Amino acid sequence: MKAIAFGEILWDIIDGKPHLGGAPLNFAAHLAKSGAESHMVSAVGKDDLGTKALKQVRDLGVGTEHVNQLRNYPTGTVDVFLEDGQPDYIIHEDVAFDHIKMSDKKLPDVDLFYFGTLIQRASTSRSTLYGLLEKNHFDYVFYDVNLRKNCYSAENIMNSLELANIVKLNLDEVDKIGRLVWGGVKGLEAFLTRLDDQYAPKIVIVTDGGNGCYIYELNELKHVAGIDVKVQDAVGAGDSFSAAFMAKYFKSKDALLSATVANKVGAFVASCEGAIPEYSDELIAELN
Repeated sequence: MKAIAFGEILWDIIDGKPHLGGAPLNFAAHLAKSGAESHMVSAVGKDDLGTKALKQVRDLGVGTEHVNQLRNYPTGTVDVFLEDGQPDYIIHEDVAFDHIKMSDKKLPDVDLFYFGTLIQRASTSRSTLYGLLEKNHFDYVFYDVNLRKNCYSAENIMNSLELANIVKLNLDEVDKIGRLVWGGVKGLEAFLTRLDDQYAPKIVIVTDGGNGCYIYELNELKHVAGIDVKVQDAVGAGDSFSAAFMAKYFKSKDALLSATVANKVGAFVASCEGAIPEYSDELIAELN
């Protein structure tokens, strides 16, 4: 499989130390670990963090030919801190990933295009995203909702649902989107029925942490049990789930099997330190 992930490359600043991240990058990196060819479309600053990011992204096996370095905007950062004992964050605005423009280089021919919601907060990146989806055909357009505070609108969510044929969100986002788009929907099945009636995605994936996930396909809702692990670091687990699902689904065309494998990958990542740990041989075998 060949894939493009469109969106943010950023650094999470935790206790003063930068950690490379961004859901699209994590997704692309986990796809590469699964054996797929993955590329980023993004922007970083022409600064130390941007240069370091590009090197690390390449080291992860992800293509950077469509990642621009911008002189006028800094590389994206997120300040992560504890507020009354709970983790909180500030996603800084007007950074490089808010100003993604396409170069003259032709996009590689790919099977899968991935995007999320955060990257649509600024008009330049949003316009570039919509333009790419309008001008190019992809067999799979994967919308990973990933709502971040102060970084989404009902309009952007509705546009995204219109563009995607595979949608992933979590149970909390089901409630938020139900209220934003339809003024409130009671229950998961009612939400999925409304979603299907209005946007008709091929597959909807609803994750529920350690409890597993739900797959909605062909008007049927099925639950796939989670994997019980001792969580060491949940960062990147959801993105690894998305990548594993698509890697397996591309080969098998079996959504339930793909979700089962994705649960195993997500649980493995959550049980390890870091967002992109080395996969075990057993996990690699599951993905093939």
